[in-house]
Amino acid sequence: MPKIIGFFGTYPADICLYTAFALKNTGKSVCVADLSKEGVLHRCIPAPERGLAVITYRGVDFIREAPLEDWQDLEYEYVFVQLGRSPQELCLAACDELALVVDCERANLDFYNNLMRKAQASMSVILRNLCPDGVSGRMVKEYFERENCFVQKWLTLPFDEADEAYRIEMQYGTVHKFSHVSCGMERLLGQLLRMFLTDDGHGGILRAVKAAKKGKVIRS
Repeated sequence: MPKIIGFFGTYPADICLYTAFALKNTGKSVCVADLSKEGVLHRCIPAPERGLAVITYRGVDFIREAPLEDWQDLEYEYVFVQLGRSPQELCLAACDELALVVDCERANLDFYNNLMRKAQASMSVILRNLCPDGVSGRMVKEYFERENCFVQKWLTLPFDEADEAYRIEMQYGTVHKFSHVSCGMERLLGQLLRMFLTDDGHGGILRAVKAAKKGKVIRS
C-alpha cells in the first residue's frame, strides 16, 4: 500500500509539486492527486490529450480526481494528495501524514487552528512567507499553539520574491524547472524528504533536490 501524504492550506501547490519531483529522484514511485477546487497542479502539467486519466510528467503521475476509497489501491510507493484550502475531515483522517502550509495572516492561522482541533489531526506545519522584518516566527508559533497540541513539527519558509514568482507563474504555464527558488525553499524540500522517507532512503536527498530544481529526472 502507498504512503499517503496530504498537503493543504494557503498556497500548498508549489511545495507539493516540488517535493513530488524531488522524491521521484530518490528512486520512489510517486503519484499526485489534485483534489483542490482550483486544480492548480492539473493546469500546470502538460496534457496532450485531455481525456487521459493519468498524466505522467518528469516521472511523476498526476491525476485530477481520485475517490478517497481508492487511495490505498493506487500502485505507488507514495501518493501526494493536494487537498486545497479547506479539506474534509475524512480526507485528513485517510492520510498517513499531513503537511499544513499556512502564511502569517491571523485569520488563516485561526481558521487552520480550529480545523486541526476539530479534526483532532496531528500534522507538520509549514509557516511560509515569514517576513524577516515583520512578525517573528516565534510569536506566530506561540499564538498558534496556545490551544493546539496537534503540531508535530514546525517548518519555516521565509518570504522570497523568486519563490513567489514561480508560484504565480506555475498557474499560467507548464512547470519545467524551478532552479532559482530560494535557499529556504531548497532547505524545506530536503526537510520534507527526510520526514517522508524511511530510514534507508535518506541517501542522495541533496542530489535529488538539485536535479529536480533543474527539471532533471534521475533514472534509478
